[in-house]
Amino acid sequence: MPARHVPWSTLFTVVAFMGLIPGPMTALAIEEETPADDVFRESAISHDGDASQGRILFTSMACSQCHSLDGSGGKVGPDLSAIGDKFEKRDLIRAVMEPSSSIAIGYDTTIVTRKDGTVAAGVIKQATDDWVELMSADSSRVRIGNADIARRETAPTSLMPENLHRAGKPEDFTNLVAYLRSLHQNMAGARPEDIPKAGSPAKLEVFFDDAIGFREPVWFGEVPGRANAYVVLEHHGKSFIVEKNAGADVWKPFLDLSGVVRAGGATGLLGMAFHPKFPEDLRYFLKYQIVENGRISTLVMERRFSKDLSGDSGEPARQLIKIPAVTQDHNGGCLAFGPDGYLYFGMGDTGPQDDPQGHGQDMSLLLGKMMRIDIDHQDTGLPYAIPRDNPFRDVEGVRPEIWASGFREPWRFSWDSKTGDLWVGDVGQNRFEEVGIVRAGENHGWNVMEGFNPFSERYKKQGIELTQPVWSYSHRLGNSVTGGYVYRGKKAPAMEGWYIFADHESRRIWALTQKDRKLEKIVEIGQAPARAVSLSQTKDGELYLVGFTSGKIYHLDLGTVDPTPLEVRVLAATAENAPITSRFVTNSPQGDWAAAGYDDLSWTEAPGGFGSPGTPGGVIRTEWRTSDIWLRREFTLPESFKPDEKSQFTLKIHHDEDARVYLNGVEVADLPRWTQGYTEIPLSKEILRTLHPGRNIMAIHCHQNTGGQYIDAGLLEHVAPGDKKAHP
Repeated sequence: MPARHVPWSTLFTVVAFMGLIPGPMTALAIEEETPADDVFRESAISHDGDASQGRILFTSMACSQCHSLDGSGGKVGPDLSAIGDKFEKRDLIRAVMEPSSSIAIGYDTTIVTRKDGTVAAGVIKQATDDWVELMSADSSRVRIGNADIARRETAPTSLMPENLHRAGKPEDFTNLVAYLRSLHQNMAGARPEDIPKAGSPAKLEVFFDDAIGFREPVWFGEVPGRANAYVVLEHHGKSFIVEKNAGADVWKPFLDLSGVVRAGGATGLLGMAFHPKFPEDLRYFLKYQIVENGRISTLVMERRFSKDLSGDSGEPARQLIKIPAVTQDHNGGCLAFGPDGYLYFGMGDTGPQDDPQGHGQDMSLLLGKMMRIDIDHQDTGLPYAIPRDNPFRDVEGVRPEIWASGFREPWRFSWDSKTGDLWVGDVGQNRFEEVGIVRAGENHGWNVMEGFNPFSERYKKQGIELTQPVWSYSHRLGNSVTGGYVYRGKKAPAMEGWYIFADHESRRIWALTQKDRKLEKIVEIGQAPARAVSLSQTKDGELYLVGFTSGKIYHLDLGTVDPTPLEVRVLAATAENAPITSRFVTNSPQGDWAAAGYDDLSWTEAPGGFGSPGTPGGVIRTEWRTSDIWLRREFTLPESFKPDEKSQFTLKIHHDEDARVYLNGVEVADLPRWTQGYTEIPLSKEILRTLHPGRNIMAIHCHQNTGGQYIDAGLLEHVAPGDKKAHP
């Protein structure tokens, strides 16, 4: 049927919902009978789309009213400058089609009802003990005094309107997704992140029987004093005891707090710790969030196991500490007993985004800090005692519980059982995640610093030394660090002393070593089957990974890891760092143009890469705008070169769009669509028959359909550890 324009009444409804002022907007064409959602979804999944057209749609649909693209995050919606690094295509599709299904942390809609009956709604941008400031979709702000608030609650719906994808055709939605996928982090000033893969990866094995599965598990640990018994906590408040048997594993409910816990985002049932003398002392401790009168608070609670160690005793819980939150953001962390027998727990800054009130640097608050308390004694007026050697015990204006400051979201921490070092994984803001070793009294920088990089001068104080992390990584590698453990087990001697940690979103698992809190080595040792929300260590020193999205617990078998990085040898360089000369034509050549002996002297000679300016990830040295390009380049291998069956050969390529690659006349890759940057494509063993010492030819045909365009490629050889070869 013929397309028609959206009536102004429909546009006005959308605009009014978003809180925008109606004005001259480009109406999007849609079909008289709009296709079903599945058609939009399948179109975006199956096709790459045109990012340049998607950018036009992004602007015409007023998306830029709610989302910044410069890393500032100053608008009512999340900053999208690096959204292509953070989420896979399916996640982006769902975020647009179902905006309330998974609201980004820090961007929930808060509804405030004043005592006079008027209502305000928006995203919390600032909040103090005296007032709260909301931002609406048009970026206007309203400040409401707490004394005037009758009720405050978090809505389960996003400020982003439903059905925006239906304002155009499926191909329009596909182009919009293509544009979002093209947005990557600006790495100017960042440290190098070329992390090699380990010679052989870790093996992840499901720990319990297949019949046992959990709903969003967040924590796993063994029950001291009871053989082969483990506790698993679920985000929504339920927990289970699982007994591992030679036959079938048995699981049963342990404690149900689902009617108590405020679950969602960074809030929920987050962690558990057994008393150091358990089971002699049957106390255990939980950290979770509750909601009272619309206000979120974090609790650290003391409970007791039953004497037979079969479950919770049923006795009333004792509240140790209650920390009111400013928003629902960054309430996370965990709790654990240190080697000194004291209870440590981490607390996020609780938002809003960017920590505008400087909670991480405010020593009068427990927000954005690591705390340390004595749960075996009590000081006057407290259900616990302050250890005598706490660094701020007698400092005026500073909470004595504080052990260290300057954290955004200290998500999972642990001690090296040999050295006593306290390792903390701290979740970053827009650009960087970090892991570090934390000592008494230190300030780890947030929100003055994010990783190794400056973030804000607002709360920077003269004379305050800021401690740098051991390592920090950008959101190109992941965007939610999960702190881990230094391995001291017996099954993997090669990994002795390596710190093992992961990223929740990218699922990458890394191992690093340090000296004097400076990074020595780092390798990628695998990828988790599900989002890695927690790592755990049993008394034998072995490590386990909690799969949040799969509902499974995995044994992280490090015995299969060879941490020696694969040695990467460049056989044919790409144009990333220096011009690579090629010969090219843009009209279809005659004859066997990819053959090694083909006469290409009449072709134009120019430096690569080839493409159109602005193509994401491209290094444009020769502009190419036609629909097709044919390239030929020479590379020389030394006389000592001898292909080895043990080597792994990869084509390093950035193509936009369809590319076919030949080596010495033999086709080695047929690559449809496009890449967002340089990527490595494994090549089959057939390549061994094409390469030889001396002159070799790489030939490429790249075909462009729509949008930006780019082509550049090189050849790498990955040599397994211990495989010494004569050629460089």
